[in-house]
Amino acid sequence: MHVLYLKCFECGKTYLDTRPRYRCDCGDPLDIVYNYNEIKRKISWTKLRKRKFGHWRYIEFYPIIKNKNIISLGEGATPLVKARRLCKKKPTLNNLYFKCEGENQTGSFKDRGTTVELSKALEFGAKKIVVASTGNMGASISAYSAAAGIKAKIYVPKGAPKEKLQQIKNYGAKVVNVDGTYKKAAELAYRDFKSGKAYLMGDYAYRGEGEKSIAYEIMDKINAKYIICPIGNGTLISGVWKGLKELKAVGLIKKLPILIGVQATGCSPVVTAYQKYKEIVPVKPRTIASAIACGDPSDGDKALVALFESKGHGVTVDDKDILAARREMAKNEGLDCEPSGAVAYAGLKKLKLPKNAIKVAVVTGHGLKDLKNV
Repeated sequence: MHVLYLKCFECGKTYLDTRPRYRCDCGDPLDIVYNYNEIKRKISWTKLRKRKFGHWRYIEFYPIIKNKNIISLGEGATPLVKARRLCKKKPTLNNLYFKCEGENQTGSFKDRGTTVELSKALEFGAKKIVVASTGNMGASISAYSAAAGIKAKIYVPKGAPKEKLQQIKNYGAKVVNVDGTYKKAAELAYRDFKSGKAYLMGDYAYRGEGEKSIAYEIMDKINAKYIICPIGNGTLISGVWKGLKELKAVGLIKKLPILIGVQATGCSPVVTAYQKYKEIVPVKPRTIASAIACGDPSDGDKALVALFESKGHGVTVDDKDILAARREMAKNEGLDCEPSGAVAYAGLKKLKLPKNAIKVAVVTGHGLKDLKNV
């Protein structure tokens, strides 16, 4: 087993990986630390590429003890599509690729986190699941819970797209509509967990361990210089950064890409903090990009560190930018995504990056996930 321990992101306190943990005793998020020297001795690109391409190709980097607990719906192996027509229209977009996460089983990148998080929940003996979600995570957890044969309860804040709500219900999960923000939904889910009613899932350490596989797949296929991610709770971009650092730690890559984090102008606590060199201040979300409408991001500090450590950029885009980007991707490249999925490309358009540098924009969810803002 390659996991050494869980470590507090802020105070450095460590815990053994023997029971579910969501936060350090001090209240800050946790990271999972592996024995990278051991992993380095066991893997190489040659060995990895003999396995089927996809999320579980990189199993040594996940905190799973027993393979029998793994619940998989074939996640990962999503297309890396070159933007051919858009590159011609705007030279600074040369060498742009889209990582199309809408091709996952439930239509978003959330499946990567769910397969690891739910497998770990089964390892800990979970019988029921509870989670707060703006839609995509809830759909993903509902699907994987159905595959595992366990019940799921999803707290959904006001404004979630009806397509995502219907998708959650289709998998048989219980939907609880919350008259409030994501933060309120998260508080209710945590209340159920504390009362012993269910195992809590969400944007915690184990989910980040799954979402980092986007970084593995990108670097497995292409030597990216820039990776552009939308930021909601911050779990995706911080997971991608952890994955990149792990690839370097075991010698699979020599140089780390630069990260670009993009948020909607109406909900940009992380980017605002990054640009002003200040702490994150919670905000009330006001954006059509519902999947990233997280005004008090649980992994916001981790996202900030990812931007600073990678010497990256933080960009905001308004709703008009997002919708325009969505239309451009669909009409020029044949790629339809929900508003939050177009955020990375919308942000990239605002920057003047080196023409010859390889850029990968993460398209987080399929267009059919949200039809209200087409």
